[in-house]
Amino acid sequence: MDTSRSLELESFPADRIAVSFIIASWNSRHYLDPCLASILAAGCGRIEIIVVDNASSDGTPKLLQDKHPQAFLLANTRNEGHCHAINQGIEVARGRYLMVLDADTVLDPDAVSRLVDFLNQHQEAAIAAPRMLNPDGSIQETARSFPTVMNGILGRQSVLTRFFSNSKFVERYMRRDRLDSLLPFEVDWVSAACMIFRRSLPNRIGLWDEAFKGYWVDADWCRAAHRAGKVWCVPAARVIHYEQNRSGRKKGSKRIILFHSGAYRFYRKLHNIGLLNPRSIVAASVLGLRALALLAIDLLRRRQRESRVYTAPGARRYAHQPRNPGHQG
Repeated sequence: MDTSRSLELESFPADRIAVSFIIASWNSRHYLDPCLASILAAGCGRIEIIVVDNASSDGTPKLLQDKHPQAFLLANTRNEGHCHAINQGIEVARGRYLMVLDADTVLDPDAVSRLVDFLNQHQEAAIAAPRMLNPDGSIQETARSFPTVMNGILGRQSVLTRFFSNSKFVERYMRRDRLDSLLPFEVDWVSAACMIFRRSLPNRIGLWDEAFKGYWVDADWCRAAHRAGKVWCVPAARVIHYEQNRSGRKKGSKRIILFHSGAYRFYRKLHNIGLLNPRSIVAASVLGLRALALLAIDLLRRRQRESRVYTAPGARRYAHQPRNPGHQG
């Protein structure tokens, strides 16, 4: 890891920094620029921005150097994974409050101040999160209850959920009883695309579990946070999330496998059960079948795309030209 710039953090006394923003980045230059601009427009006192870059090849370090020199860059020499990068940021952060952000988010101007005010007024709160919105302004249902085995089938982005949207399993899991709420409400867990907590919290419950490869680590950390307090959604604070893993976006086999293995790990940790416990076996079966179905669909779609490429006019000329390296698909 290149720590040449991270050492500058020592020059900022912790008691003078209101909020530390921690962002893990991997080839997210396109999203990172507006994200950082929205942080700087938030106006929430003295802040620090920590970007932990996992060896991006899209010019992310140069973007920070040229346009956002006030951001501290921790540059890893290889992709260490999302959870490891966030833990790196947490360990060097100096703010009274720490906000973890995905690079593909844009904050409303008053989102941070609303969340900070909420934590100041609610000492029992361990974690607070905003209302997450899609780019079109619709609500992302990211403030949820802990899942049951049925939510392995009826999950937030499951195709079946669209057909059984009124199911009690969906209603409970998505906390749709509070979908139109303008007042803060307690939940089991919130998305790590944007969450804020006191700097003392990681000391009390530990860092992120790096055995998770991104997916479900937020649910796991919120599970741990309940030992220290409550988890809240504050709808008055609003953040747009472009969600690179959103429903309808091509997932790819690696993402499918990581998502379902993470879900299985979280389910076992949530219920503190071993591999041979009957509930573990049922969960593994449900998630395994779902993953296999999605892998089969992904393979079929890839073959269809390849077929269209090779049968389209001019395909012989262009089929073997490389893709735009900046496109993350």
